[in-house]
Amino acid sequence: MESHPFGYLAERIEQRLEQLIRSSALRQGEPVIVSGAAGSLGAFLVAATWKYSPRPLFVLSASVEEAEEWYYDLRQLCPEASVLNWDSHPQRLWARLRHLDAAHVQGIEFATAFHRFQRPILIGPPEVFAVPLPKPEEVERYRWRVAVGMEISPEEFLQALLRQGFQRVTSVSTIGDVARRGGIVDVFPVGWEEPLRIEFWGNTVESIRCFDPETQRSTARFEQVEFLSCLAWEQTTVTLMEFFPSGVLLVLTHPEQVRRRWLQVCPGLDWERLQQWQQIWLNPLGYRGFSLESQPQPAVGRSVKRFVEEIQRQAALGYELYLCASDATQLRRFHQLITTALSEGGTAGEEGLPDGATCIRRCHWIEGAPTRGFLWQTERIAVWTEHEVFGRLPRRQPGRRRLSAGLTLRELQQLKRGDYLVHVDHGIGIFDGFQVLNLGASRQECIRLLYADGDVLYVPLDYLHKLQRYEVHEGVHPKISRLGSREWQNLQQRAKRRLKEIARELVRLYARRKLQRGFAFPPDTLWQKEMEAAFPYEDTPDQARATAEVKADMESPTPMDRLICGDVGFGKTEIAIRAAFKAVQAGKQVAVLVPTTILAEQHYLTFSERLRPYPVVVAALSRFRSSRQQREILHGLERGRIDIVIGTHRLLSPDVRFHDLGLLIIDEEHRFGVMAKERLRQLQLNVDTLLLTATPIPRTLHMALTGIRDMSLVETPPQNRLPVRTYVVQWDDELIRCAVEAELERRGQVFFVTNHIESIEALRERLQRLLPGVRIGVAHGRMQSRQLECVMRDFLHQQLDVLVCTKIVEAGLDFPRANTIFIHHAEDFGMAELYQLRGRVGRSNVQAYCYLVIPPVEQLSTTALRRLQALEEFTDLGSGFRLALRDLELRGAGNLFGPEQSGFIAQMGFELYQQVLERAIEELRSEEFPELPPRRVPVLQALKNPGVVLDVPGDAFLPDTYVPDDGERFHIYKRLYRAETEAEVDDIVAELQDRFGPLPPPAQGLCAAVRLRVYLIHTGCTRAIIRPQAVQLELPARRHELFYRYAFPVWVEVVNQWKGAYFVQERYRSVAYFPLEGSQDAVTLARLLWEEMVCALNGIEVEAVLQGSEMSQEVL
Repeated sequence: MESHPFGYLAERIEQRLEQLIRSSALRQGEPVIVSGAAGSLGAFLVAATWKYSPRPLFVLSASVEEAEEWYYDLRQLCPEASVLNWDSHPQRLWARLRHLDAAHVQGIEFATAFHRFQRPILIGPPEVFAVPLPKPEEVERYRWRVAVGMEISPEEFLQALLRQGFQRVTSVSTIGDVARRGGIVDVFPVGWEEPLRIEFWGNTVESIRCFDPETQRSTARFEQVEFLSCLAWEQTTVTLMEFFPSGVLLVLTHPEQVRRRWLQVCPGLDWERLQQWQQIWLNPLGYRGFSLESQPQPAVGRSVKRFVEEIQRQAALGYELYLCASDATQLRRFHQLITTALSEGGTAGEEGLPDGATCIRRCHWIEGAPTRGFLWQTERIAVWTEHEVFGRLPRRQPGRRRLSAGLTLRELQQLKRGDYLVHVDHGIGIFDGFQVLNLGASRQECIRLLYADGDVLYVPLDYLHKLQRYEVHEGVHPKISRLGSREWQNLQQRAKRRLKEIARELVRLYARRKLQRGFAFPPDTLWQKEMEAAFPYEDTPDQARATAEVKADMESPTPMDRLICGDVGFGKTEIAIRAAFKAVQAGKQVAVLVPTTILAEQHYLTFSERLRPYPVVVAALSRFRSSRQQREILHGLERGRIDIVIGTHRLLSPDVRFHDLGLLIIDEEHRFGVMAKERLRQLQLNVDTLLLTATPIPRTLHMALTGIRDMSLVETPPQNRLPVRTYVVQWDDELIRCAVEAELERRGQVFFVTNHIESIEALRERLQRLLPGVRIGVAHGRMQSRQLECVMRDFLHQQLDVLVCTKIVEAGLDFPRANTIFIHHAEDFGMAELYQLRGRVGRSNVQAYCYLVIPPVEQLSTTALRRLQALEEFTDLGSGFRLALRDLELRGAGNLFGPEQSGFIAQMGFELYQQVLERAIEELRSEEFPELPPRRVPVLQALKNPGVVLDVPGDAFLPDTYVPDDGERFHIYKRLYRAETEAEVDDIVAELQDRFGPLPPPAQGLCAAVRLRVYLIHTGCTRAIIRPQAVQLELPARRHELFYRYAFPVWVEVVNQWKGAYFVQERYRSVAYFPLEGSQDAVTLARLLWEEMVCALNGIEVEAVLQGSEMSQEVL
C-alpha cells in the first residue's frame, strides 16, 4: 500500500483554493462570503488563507465544541503556526489558590498572543469577548522580559519572582511555581504551556529553555522570553477587542449562530464593533457569495458494501478519491477492508461502474484525517474519513500541554524520609536518607534504613536492586522487621507454600486443557472485519493485541482458556463480542455468564446493539424474564435457534441444554460461588473459554502468571474518547441545578456520589428540593441485593434521572447515558478512587463532566489540594491513571487467589509478593507437572545478574549539594542502576546536566561506574575490582552449571584475545585478570565481553528455572 502524509492532501486542496485566496475580494473592506464549505473544507480554506495572507487570524465559532473541531483541523493543516484554542473550563483550582481568575488568565494569554507570536491563529466562541481584561498599558506593567546575557544574580531573580506572586517549591509542576537549584531557576509563568528553566553563569543569564514538568527535560531554547506576573490584576475594564491588531482577519464559521451566541453571552457589547476588521463569513444563511459547491461526506451506515458502492460511483464520475485514517494502523486496516471488498467484485456488475482494480487505482491513501470528510463537486475531489465511515469519533491528537498537572507522576512516586522500603533479604524498614561511606577504594552513598529495636542497615548502591518501594492500600502501616531474626525468611516460605497450594489446582486445570482437543474455528470472514471496523472507537494497541490472541486461541484445536484483564470501559466487552460473533459464524452457540441480573441486562443490550445488522439471535436468561420467556429461551437453545445467550448462574442449571456450545464467556468469575465454579469446570474442559475481569492486574503479576493461565491485559483507554472535563467547585445550588438540567436536556443522566451512607438520604432530599420534577434514586451497599438491583435497573433503563450513590455501586456496570458525575466531599477520597469514579462517565461519544465538590479551599490540607489539582488537570486517562490504578492492582491478586493473599501482600509488599509467586509457580510446573512443556527464555536473559558488585577507585555518588532532595536522589540512583544500555545512561546524564548543571567529580565517577555496570550485568560476572592498571573480574561458583556451559567458553576466548590476561582458579570460583595498557579502559573490556556473548549466544533458549537468580544470591 502506498500512502501519503496528511500534508499531501492539504497541498493538493490548497492548490485548488489558491485562485480564490489571491482574488481581490480578500483585500477589500466588505466581508468575503463563502458558501458551500461542507465538512472540513472550510478549515482547508482558512489554512490556505493564513499561508497566502501575511496576517493573524481569529476564528470565531458558534460553540466550544465547534472551536475544538477547528483547533484539531488547523493544528494539522498549519503545523508551523501558533494555534491557541479557548479553554471553556470554569475557574481553575490553581488560579483560585493564587487569587486569580482563570478566565482572566486565559484572556490575557489570548490578548498577548498577538504580541508574543508571529501571525498566531486564535480560535474561540463569543465567550472569549465576555471576559473583562486590564487595559493594554496595564498589562505592560506586569510584563517580565528575560534575555540571554542579562545581568542579575539567581537569588535576586528568585526574590523578585516571589514578590510578583510566584510560590517557591522544590520541583516546578504547575503555573505560579518557582524553584532554584544553585545557578538554575525554574519558573512556570501564566500563559505558558511549559515552564521555563533559566540558567546563570555567575550573575549573568547564560541560557533560557522550556522543559516538560513530567520528565523535567528541556524541550526548546530561547534567546529572550516575556511572561506576566502572578499578581491579580486590579483594573479589568476592556475586552479582547482592545488587543486586536488592525490587520487581524476574522473568520465567522456560521455568522447567524455566532451572532445569536454573542447576544446571549455578551449582552453589553456592540456586535457592530467587529465590522472594523476584515472578515470571512463561512456558510451564511441567505447569502450566496462565492460557492465552493461541496457537500458533507455521505453516510453509509457503517457498511463496507455501501461505502464501496459510493466510491465506485464517484470513480465513475471522475472524482479523485482521498481515503483518510488517523494513523498508520487504522489506515492499514481501512485499506485491507476496502481493497478486499473491491477485489471481491464490489458492484462491478452494474452498468457504467468501474471494476475493483480500476477503483483501487483512483484511491489516494492518506495517513492523518480531518474532522469531517466532504465531496467537492466543482473540483471532483472526494475526501473520506475512516472514522465517519464507521461512525466513530475522530482521534484527537493531544495538543501542546496547556497546563501541567498539579502533582506529576514523578512527584507521586518520589520517596520521602519516613517512607517504607522492602529489602528482599532483611524485610521492611524505614527510609532515613543517605550516608557517604568508604567502600573499598572509593566513597559511595549508602541508603540508610531503620529497623526495629533501633537497628540501622546501610545498603550500598550495588545492592539497590534488592530494595523495593513498599506499596499496599492507602493508610496501611506495615510491621517493621527485626534484623537478624528468621521471621522475614519464614514469612516468605509460608507465603510460597500457601501460594503453591492455591496455584496447584490452576496448574492442574491448565495442564488438562492443554491435552484436550477442541474445535478449531475458521479464519475471519468479511462480515467479521466489517463488524470490527464499526466499533465506535479506535482499537488501542492492548485491545488489538488481546483480540488477536483470542482469535489465535480460537483457531487452534486446543481449547481456549484466556483471561482478559482491564478496567470498565477499556474495551473488554468489545473483545468478547468479536469472539462471540466469530463463534456464531462457525455455526456454534455462545454462553455469556455474568454474576448479577443487572449486568446480564447490560450485556444483552450491548451485544444486541452491536450485532443488530447481522442475522444473530441474542437472548437473556435471568429472573427479569417471565417463566414463559425462560421456557422459550431454553427451547431455542436446545434446538439451536438462539446463537448467544446471556445470563446469571441460571445458565448453570441442569435444564439448560445447548445444541452446539462452542464458546463460554465468563464475566468476573471470582464473584461466583463454589458450586457454580465446580459446574463451570465441567463445562470448560473442551469448550473455548474467555474470562473477563474489571480488576486491573499489573503487567509484572501478569508475567508471573504466564505459567498457569493465558492472560491478556487491556491497560490503555480508547484513544479517541473525549476527555472528561473536570472541575473542582464548592457547593453551589445554581451550578448544580444548571449542570443537572443541561445533562437532562441532552437526554442524559447524572451520578451524585457521596462517601457517607448516614447522610445519603438527606443529600437526596436536598437535591430533590433543588430539582423538583427530577427523578432521583438512591443506591448504597447496605441495601438489600434485590432492592439495589431494581434501582440499578431503573437507572440503566432511564427510569431515573439522578442516582445518589456510594462509591461501591456495581463497579462493573456501564451507563453510556450517564455523562455527568458529582463527587461530594471529593477531598475524602483517595486518588485511585477519584480516578475510578470519574471513569464511570465519558464512555460514549458525548462530552462528559466531573465536578469535584469540596468545602472552602482554606479548609483543605496541602496534600488534598494537590491531589484534586492533579485530577483536574489529568483530564484524559494517561500516566496519572496508571498511577491511580496501583491501589486497585493490589486487589487483583486477592480476586485471583483469595482474600488471604492480601494479607501476605501487606506483610511483604507487592513487588516481593510477585517474585515469590513466580518462584512458586515455576517450582510447581517443574516438580509436579512434568507433562507441561517447560517455559523457555533466552540464555542471555537467564545469565543476567543485576547483583554485580563494583569496586571502583575515586568517589562515585551524587553530592547532596548537586541534587539536594533525598527522594529525587533515590529516584535517579534507581534509574541509573536499572539502566541496561550505555544509551540509557547517556540519556540520564544529559538530563542531570540539563536540570542540575555540569556534573561534579563524584557524579562523574558514579556515571562512569554505571556505564561499566550496564555491560557487566549481561556477562555473568559477580564482582569487578577496577584499578588504573588492571581489572579483576570474579566469576560465579563452579556449581553454576548454566554459566559454565554457555558463558565460560566466551570468557576463555576473550582472555586469550586480551594481551596479558589470565585466569586464577580459586577454591570455589575463577577470577579473570585483565591488564590495561594505553587507551584501554574497563568499559572497553566490558563492552568486548558483552559483544562476544551476544555474538555467541544470541538466539539460544534455556528452561526458565529460577532464571539466573542463583548468581545474585551467591554473591550476597
